[in-house]
Amino acid sequence: MFRWLPTLDAAPVFSANHAAASPHARQAFASELIAHLKQHGFARVRNHAVTPPTRAALFDQHRQFFALPLDAKLGVRHPGGEAPARGYSPWAYEKTAVLRPDLHRTPNLGPGGLHKRSNRAATAHGPEPTAAAVDYPNIPTPSADPAQSDEPRLLDAREQFAVGPPRDVHFPTPQLASDLLPDFTTTTQIAYQDIRTTCVKLVSAIEQGLGVPPNAISGPAVGGAGAELNLNFYPQVERRVLDYESTMRRIWPHSDLGVVSALMQDGAGASGLELQVREADEAGGAFAPVDMEQEGDLVLFVGDTLERWTNGYLRAAIHRVGLPSASGLKTVPERRSAVMFYRAPPTASLGPLPYFVNASNPARYEQVTASEYLKQHNRRLY
Repeated sequence: MFRWLPTLDAAPVFSANHAAASPHARQAFASELIAHLKQHGFARVRNHAVTPPTRAALFDQHRQFFALPLDAKLGVRHPGGEAPARGYSPWAYEKTAVLRPDLHRTPNLGPGGLHKRSNRAATAHGPEPTAAAVDYPNIPTPSADPAQSDEPRLLDAREQFAVGPPRDVHFPTPQLASDLLPDFTTTTQIAYQDIRTTCVKLVSAIEQGLGVPPNAISGPAVGGAGAELNLNFYPQVERRVLDYESTMRRIWPHSDLGVVSALMQDGAGASGLELQVREADEAGGAFAPVDMEQEGDLVLFVGDTLERWTNGYLRAAIHRVGLPSASGLKTVPERRSAVMFYRAPPTASLGPLPYFVNASNPARYEQVTASEYLKQHNRRLY
């Protein structure tokens, strides 16, 4: 059976203990972190900056928010379009399958696919209504791109709430009415700051492990000025809705576009998160489950931006949320996660950094700003 590398202890980076935080210990951690990221595109990390009380409070508010009536959640809805995601995205609103169409197949779908189905079937329940799925009313989706109107629509069986930087005046996060959940905004903002702090320090460790000058990577990242915290909720659903012949998955295989992504789940053990096994690339890119060994562990993914900056030395992690391994399970249980997309500020260039370009390894990626790169993705996602 395939086994991932063991979970890394990040105490040398985050501990206040001088011995644990010695330069030698920090370098050893940084080198091991790069080894994990180079081999698999991700690493599991514990003893980081997100404290157990912060994580517990975040997932408590997470549970309460997604248990609210749909009308209340739609009151803070993300409007779609190319702007950064902020607020609530309903069931099947975001479509990650469009990001990496080379990673999946759509069997038994002719021209038109789900575009020809009713709005209720396509956006609320997947291929067909099911009593085990959340019984949402008709939720309109953004206007389809006419150029893509004949393509099948592959859907994510997921809801989410996206939290932007607390002081972002250009794209503020919609505020939930305080009489619904009085502590929601404060709790999510505290969690945002703690997870971003974790990402800042882990990116500095990546920089150290790569052996590049100080600020070579953390400088362009500028403290994750474009960071976004997503609360993801996967409702309980009948297994047949997510089976192979379906056009719906919990999340289709994809990579994230930021520098890194930091994911935590509610609870330990297996929950459906799967990473592509790179040793199997030539055999079709098999996926293997990623278990959280302890509650509070964090999964750090390499994002598209870091792949571009390192000119392909570190490759973005291809991941998805699949079905539980238990056989005979007719109903897939709900799943909760929180992930920070640690992104560069809008004006940052996402072309390869000079430290990773030479005559034998010329630049593989074009220059594009982080803002335009995000817009390109969001035009297709929503």
